[in-house]
Amino acid sequence: MKGQLLCDGRARALVKWLCLGLMLFASAAYAGSFSCAISSASGISLAYDPSNPTQTVGTGTVAINCQKSGGNSATVYYELGINGGVNLQGAQSRARNGAAAINYNSWRDNGYSQVWNDISSNRIKGSLSSTSSSTIYVNYYISIPASQTAAAGNYLDTQSAVLYQGFSASAASTDISPTSQTFGVSLSVANKCVLSSPPGNVNFSYTSFQKNQSTANTSFAVTCQNNTSYSMALDATSGTLLGLNYSLSLSQSGTQTGNGSAQAATINGVMPGNQAGTCNAASCTASQARTLTISY
Repeated sequence: MKGQLLCDGRARALVKWLCLGLMLFASAAYAGSFSCAISSASGISLAYDPSNPTQTVGTGTVAINCQKSGGNSATVYYELGINGGVNLQGAQSRARNGAAAINYNSWRDNGYSQVWNDISSNRIKGSLSSTSSSTIYVNYYISIPASQTAAAGNYLDTQSAVLYQGFSASAASTDISPTSQTFGVSLSVANKCVLSSPPGNVNFSYTSFQKNQSTANTSFAVTCQNNTSYSMALDATSGTLLGLNYSLSLSQSGTQTGNGSAQAATINGVMPGNQAGTCNAASCTASQARTLTISY
């Protein structure tokens, strides 16, 4: 009959043997076992300067070790996520020092545009096709936004990298038994003060034997890390110009405490009256250099 395949017993046996052979061949691709786990996760340790106008960045590495046996040739798919840390606030990772905190972010790329978290679409993904055991090294990236108010000290967090795996991308995405590895995040803020607005000149105007004292001043500003103790001093608080005595003083004395913002102060000058001076011309000028020191 046209279109009909007739087989005798031997032909049917051959077909069965071929089917069985194909089934065994398909199974052979998955022969042996496999197991992947995070063997190490390097922590992040960064120095953070709140006065720096640009973000602070760093790189870490997670090592994934996959053990295969029995000539397993199947491709293993993996997804690597991160839980956000123990100080998570909403979706924001934070490193803490007591009640104080510094925000930081985790990324999959060194362009700091691909968020890294434990949502499947935001995990680091890859695959392994080797028939032998292999170790895969995966980089991740941390950024600390600029201009955060932070006191000097060490800020700490503990993150967990989470590994999902399977014989297909979808199986890895839905792995219900992931493995994990913790790693530390350490952000250090050093005591620091800067003369954010330097002083100008203290300019006296004086006429010989004038009755009243002459006064002059100049302002400046100091910016210190939050809760940083500092003090200010002049190298000399008195001097003589053209035979005229003068004195200098600071508007702020003793120990000050920084708040992360510019703190204003003034250098005040006094030149007492009734001084003759040594100027023998219609007018004279003279100057001396003084040094302002900020100690913290």
